[in-house]
Amino acid sequence: MDMQQPVDVSVTVPVFNEIGNVDPLVERVRTTMEATGLSWELILVDDGSTDGSGERIDELAAADSRIRPLHFIHNFGQSAAMDAAFRHSRGRSVAFLDADLQTYPEDIPELLEKLENSGADAVVGIRVHRQDSGWKRFSSRFANWVRNRLTREDIADTGCPLKVFRGEAIRSIKMFNGMHRFLPTLLKMEGYSVVQVPVRHAPRHAGQSKYGTLDRAFRALRDALAVRWMQDRHLDWKLK
Repeated sequence: MDMQQPVDVSVTVPVFNEIGNVDPLVERVRTTMEATGLSWELILVDDGSTDGSGERIDELAAADSRIRPLHFIHNFGQSAAMDAAFRHSRGRSVAFLDADLQTYPEDIPELLEKLENSGADAVVGIRVHRQDSGWKRFSSRFANWVRNRLTREDIADTGCPLKVFRGEAIRSIKMFNGMHRFLPTLLKMEGYSVVQVPVRHAPRHAGQSKYGTLDRAFRALRDALAVRWMQDRHLDWKLK
């Protein structure tokens, strides 16, 4: 595969200790994207996994040149993994989802169609019929409320991992640690447009969640305050 040649869609996924999900993830992305007739690549960012996920990603990549592995030297976190994936992507459009398969790779074509038909620069998912525990749903709604309240936003589900972007838009965004939760807001700050669509949600069938409730609440507050500061200090000058 020519690494300089653009493709229609880059599917990007951070992977941290998801050995039970790597194979079904790759197969479902492959089946979904092949059905679209578009050219595509799957960028899997191994975020310092210790369970064999990185080795398995390399095996899958050796069998399919459309799979592109990136390996961090140790765990840097989701924002860093997303930044690496976006900056190594070649897609005219860039899709993002988590490796846990709680959102459906099969929903990517619908979001790509919405991106094309709406003229927007990003389409972000809203998880319907959440398949998480009651406490996790509550804490997610609370964190979502805090983020929207502080950033004066209306993103219905800031934590939904399933999103698609125009490649030039997402590659123009400067990422900071924790900013993966605020990508729609960061895009809007740079003049890009965002639309929201409902997507499906499934229970986790393998592996364990990497997020706790208390650390998420604290980070949600800290990061939302940082974004509010950036919004208030953002430069929006125009020449005559």
